[in-house]
Amino acid sequence: MVVFSWLVVGTLHASAEWVGIAQTSTMLPALFLVLFGGAVADRVDPRRLVVGLHVVAVIPVAGLAWAVAADRLSLAGLGLYGVAIGTVSAFSMPARDALLSRVAGQDLMRAVTSMTAAQFGAQSAGNLLAGSARWWGPIPAIALQAVLLLAGALVLLRVPAVAPPPRPADRPSALHEIGEALRIVAREPRLRTPLLLVLAVGFFFIGPFTVAVPLLVRDVYAGGAAEISLVFMLFPLGTIAGSLWLRSRGLRRKGRAALLALGVGCAALASMGLALPFPALMAATLLWGLGGSVFINASRTLYQAAAPEDQRARVLAAYQLGFLGGAPLGSSCAGLLGAAVGIQDALLWFAVGMLLAVTSVWLGTGMARME
Repeated sequence: MVVFSWLVVGTLHASAEWVGIAQTSTMLPALFLVLFGGAVADRVDPRRLVVGLHVVAVIPVAGLAWAVAADRLSLAGLGLYGVAIGTVSAFSMPARDALLSRVAGQDLMRAVTSMTAAQFGAQSAGNLLAGSARWWGPIPAIALQAVLLLAGALVLLRVPAVAPPPRPADRPSALHEIGEALRIVAREPRLRTPLLLVLAVGFFFIGPFTVAVPLLVRDVYAGGAAEISLVFMLFPLGTIAGSLWLRSRGLRRKGRAALLALGVGCAALASMGLALPFPALMAATLLWGLGGSVFINASRTLYQAAAPEDQRARVLAAYQLGFLGGAPLGSSCAGLLGAAVGIQDALLWFAVGMLLAVTSVWLGTGMARME
């Protein structure tokens, strides 16, 4: 996140519109491919699939390192890199989530919070390492990313292997299976309502956040890669702290907690548009991460529990589609709106939009009663 963002705003000095386009390139493939990735993961051993994808992901990372070293970096090249990484993610995320049930045991909530803490812990450490690239340059940081991808493939080999399901002669096409999974999501309130919220989070929160932070740091706070990494690192730190607390305490009213957490996120996003002192911006981001931990863990647990076992990867892919399908549109709109009215005013508009979405779900569905 940090190296890519700084290459866009700090090295290529891109405008707000191009920052939005560049960030969209990393997310857009999920909009078209994540459901197909879930169908593939239901047909094969997801462990072997994710191991292979970790290895494949090294190729675009190596290409980015070459472009920087050869002084051939361009917005088109960064966009190509973003599409490649986004495509790998579209196939790896549903397969990885499907693997969780193999190691979760009886306490699904505890497994989900542990996974969330580990995921955001790694993201926070990565942001910290990337922020130090101003001293040792972007190429070693990109090379480290490739090494960690290969290390991840080795770790995944320790997950128990399971034979893929038998392939019947009359097995329907992948598109038919995707449609069947979407019909299940549409019929089941425990799947449908969290998905609507996740779509709103992708559009109103994730997309604007990835566009706003580099622009705010550069244009409002006169900062660089170190400040970008610091802000990006605080959100996962809040998520880690919240996940560890939830892991020890549990959470009964998951639906109500998820909605209240999104309200906290609305307040944090709005405050980022007020030109607060930089320490206050960091505090708002940390608070947003704490609220994010509640929403992510509560909604993911509700989804994991409601997903049918024989279609788990496809159904979970719909959950990921909400995050990564809404985010590209949100980042594009944030870039365009930021260019028109300023990124600070744009954040206020996105916060109001999310608050309206949360209020509608609270009053119009049974989400607040879900446990």
